[in-house]
Amino acid sequence: MDLAYAAADAVLGRSGMTTVAEVTAVGLPAVYVPLPIGNGEQALNAAPVVAAGGGILVDDAEMDGARAVEEVVPLLTNPRRLAAMSRAARASGHADADQRLARLVLDLVRGHRGEARDPVTEIIKIDPRVWRD
Repeated sequence: MDLAYAAADAVLGRSGMTTVAEVTAVGLPAVYVPLPIGNGEQALNAAPVVAAGGGILVDDAEMDGARAVEEVVPLLTNPRRLAAMSRAARASGHADADQRLARLVLDLVRGHRGEARDPVTEIIKIDPRVWRD
């Protein structure tokens, strides 16, 4: 997916948690079409991004080929709007989620000492005995 995101100017897709996280982490504006099943969680996943201006939400029942063209073509042909939505999407995401997660794990493993560390370097240094029961 990294190559697809690198080549994309925008995304048209569902709004599952991983999709929203990935798309916002790389700063891609999106037209989100939540699955019409479940408890509405896909619409909730996209809501903060849409509210920030980084995405558009279209109900599944309203999405067809004509609606896709109606939403995507104006976005792709308006560089200012595309750039503004990209900035808003990026600001809504967590591009540093890997670093933040590594820090949380290391803090737990090391007993919350709060030392400033480079997570990648620290993961390599972890003593395997820490993980034994």
